[in-house]
Amino acid sequence: MKSFTITTNDDGLRFNKYLNRLMPNAGSGFLYKMMRKKNITLNHARCEGNEILHTGDVVEIFFSDETFANFAGKKAEAVPVFSKHYVSKDQIIYEDDNVIVAFKPSGILSQKDTPDSESMNEMLLSYMAGKGELSAESLTAYKPGVCNRLDRNTPGILLFSKTAPAGRELNRLLRERLVEKYYYAVVAGRFPGFLDSKLYLTKDEETNTVSITEGPISSVSVAVHTDFTPVKSTTELTLLRIRLHTGKSHQIRAVLAHLGYPVVADPKYKAADEAVNRILVRYRNTFHLHGQLLLAYAYHFPKEIKEPLRELSDKVIRSTIPEGFADVLQKAFQVKGDLHAVMEIPGTPGLLF
Repeated sequence: MKSFTITTNDDGLRFNKYLNRLMPNAGSGFLYKMMRKKNITLNHARCEGNEILHTGDVVEIFFSDETFANFAGKKAEAVPVFSKHYVSKDQIIYEDDNVIVAFKPSGILSQKDTPDSESMNEMLLSYMAGKGELSAESLTAYKPGVCNRLDRNTPGILLFSKTAPAGRELNRLLRERLVEKYYYAVVAGRFPGFLDSKLYLTKDEETNTVSITEGPISSVSVAVHTDFTPVKSTTELTLLRIRLHTGKSHQIRAVLAHLGYPVVADPKYKAADEAVNRILVRYRNTFHLHGQLLLAYAYHFPKEIKEPLRELSDKVIRSTIPEGFADVLQKAFQVKGDLHAVMEIPGTPGLLF
C-alpha cells in the first residue's frame, strides 16, 4: 500500500488529474475502476475522481510496489542543474514561502527561448535548489516558474511562483488585470502632458516586431491601453511614468515611438522624425547604454487577494534602479538625493519593499 498526503502544491487540484500525474502509465478507465473497488481511496473513503483536493488530504493506493512502480514510471532521483548562474542576493526584492519578487537586469531573458539558453526562470530555480527547496519529488508535482515576462533588454520586477496555489493566484491577478503595473521610461522630446492612449498593436512573428495603428489592421490586431504622465523634462528628454493596463509584447516601446517619443537607447523602435532619433543615439553613446531606458518599476497589488498571497494585499513592491537609468536621472535630469523620491507612485499606499 502507498500513502500520500496532499501538500499546498496540489491544493485545489481535481483528484483524477492528481492520479493521472502520479501514475501516468495507468489508463483513466483503470483508475476509475480501482476507485470504485476502493483500491484507491481519498481520506480513507470511496472516491469518484471529481473531488477537489485540499492540503492534508490522504490518498491511499492499495497496489503492490511493483504494480505501482510500473504505473508511476521511472522518476528522476536528482534535481537537475537548471542554470550555471544564480541570482544574487541583492536581486531578491521580496521572498516568502510562496513567491519570489526579483529584479531582472537588462540583457537577460525572463524565460528561455531555446533549450540551451539561460534565463531568470532557470536562475531562480537554481537559487531555490541551492537552498534545498526543490527535490525530484516536488518537481513532479509542480515546477516553480516566472508569471510575468519582460523584454530581454527591459529591467525590472519579475514575479516568480514557488508553489502551485501561488502560481494560480498570481496568474489570476495578472490575467484579470488586478495588479497595477507602473513603468518608468526616459524618452526623446518634451512629452506635452498626461495621455490616456488607446491604440491597436499588430505583431509580425517573423521579425519579432510590432506595429501600432489607430484601428485594427488585421485579424491579429489587439487593443492596447497605456497611460503616460510626464514627471520631469529637459529641453530634449522626458521622464515618463507609465501605467500599463494591457501587457502586450513591446507595447510601451512601440506606442511611444508611434507617438513620436521613442525610448532612449531603444535599438528597435524609432520615431519618424530623424532629429528625434539623433537624440536617441547621442544619449546612448554619451551614457554607454546597452538597453532601452525602460524600467518595470512598481507593482501595486489589490486589496482582495486569496491565500496564499494575503500578505501582499494592497502592497506596493518597487524595483531597484539600475545603474544606467540612475546615471541619466542624476546627470541629465539633475536629480539629487533619493532617486526613488522622484519616482513615487501617487495614490498608492506606502511602499512595502
